[in-house]
Amino acid sequence: MENRLKIFRTQRNFSQAALAERLGVSRQTINAIEKGKYDPSLTLAMKIAQMFDCAIETIFLFEADSQKNSTGVSMLDRLTAKASKVIALAQGHFTFDKWTLQSVRVIQLAQQEARHLRHNFVGTEQILLGLIAIENGIAAKVLKSTGITLDEARVEVEKIIGRGSSFLDLKIPFTPRVKQVIELAGEQAHQLGHNYIDTEHLLLGLLLEGGGVGVQVLKILGVDTNNLFHKVLEEIRLREVKIPQITPTDKKYPTPIDFTSGLISARFCSILSSWVESHQLGYIVSSNTGFQLFNGDIIAPHISFYSKEKLKQVPRIYPELPPDLVVEIKSAFDQLSTVQNKIFQFLEIGIGSVVLINPDERTVTVYIYERDKKHIVNILQDGDKLSFAELFPNWELEVSQLWVT
Repeated sequence: MENRLKIFRTQRNFSQAALAERLGVSRQTINAIEKGKYDPSLTLAMKIAQMFDCAIETIFLFEADSQKNSTGVSMLDRLTAKASKVIALAQGHFTFDKWTLQSVRVIQLAQQEARHLRHNFVGTEQILLGLIAIENGIAAKVLKSTGITLDEARVEVEKIIGRGSSFLDLKIPFTPRVKQVIELAGEQAHQLGHNYIDTEHLLLGLLLEGGGVGVQVLKILGVDTNNLFHKVLEEIRLREVKIPQITPTDKKYPTPIDFTSGLISARFCSILSSWVESHQLGYIVSSNTGFQLFNGDIIAPHISFYSKEKLKQVPRIYPELPPDLVVEIKSAFDQLSTVQNKIFQFLEIGIGSVVLINPDERTVTVYIYERDKKHIVNILQDGDKLSFAELFPNWELEVSQLWVT
């Protein structure tokens, strides 16, 4: 299976041995994974993704024909199916084929919480603990916003249900209330037009069921469950704002910019490059130099900046990492919506700072990436100064200096 583990490992300056020690596996295992000779288990793959704070599919490339076995099933599907099958064995008629990796992980964590208290069942309280523990996703974000912690919730759960003394079976069934939560989660997903069940649907189901220990714990900890329900729906709506995709033509064969825009590009590059080079901060590249995405696509901004911390070695072809900063300059031939689409694509892949220079309106729009996709937008005009305190300390540029008079 193809993967980017080596790229992520070298970014963190981990040796194979150091990474293996952190993951509790042998160095030979890490070496085999990086060379595509060994497919990690779901547990190991998720542990790796959590260590590098990214989605599992960002490291392990689960698409294209190369990721399918002889039956045409992708590696991601096989990993998810493996975990789902283990859960489904204990739950009778429930199927988990439409569950995301995150929601499957919630059930696994809930089972761990049940075992921790020596109970032979998974109740709504364990589902709640799993949702808090997962850390990523809409449910985790909304629950975190309430201020409750996993430790606090665990204490309240133990106060209510105590510790069991049962013999622990490998198959831990759901209580009737949890089965109702899962059914409600499926209904909520359907009503929202989603063809999958993720953590936010489980939290909605938990809140709608309303009578379990999970909701009781939330109320004890001072959470307004009605308000929490609406917060989840609000987050779902925010996440569903579509980010337009750039076509292959946009990526690989950008339209040449006009003469005025070219002068602005050259001026901006000259000013910024002199500062970056004199302070040995990294590299400024222009003229639509491309970089490679994890899926192999090439994207070519007008101007890019790579810090030395990120780009430790100058590649001969395309960097396989996105820049720290990109700049797009609207040409006289561009529609503004087309350029903005490209801006959103840059933000979607996690570029920290994106700049749109618009000579027609004499504006410079700065977009700052935020994980929750509520990106910070700042529009500058003549009289304002452009600066990037974190990337270029003490550097600033009068917006009026960009324009061709």
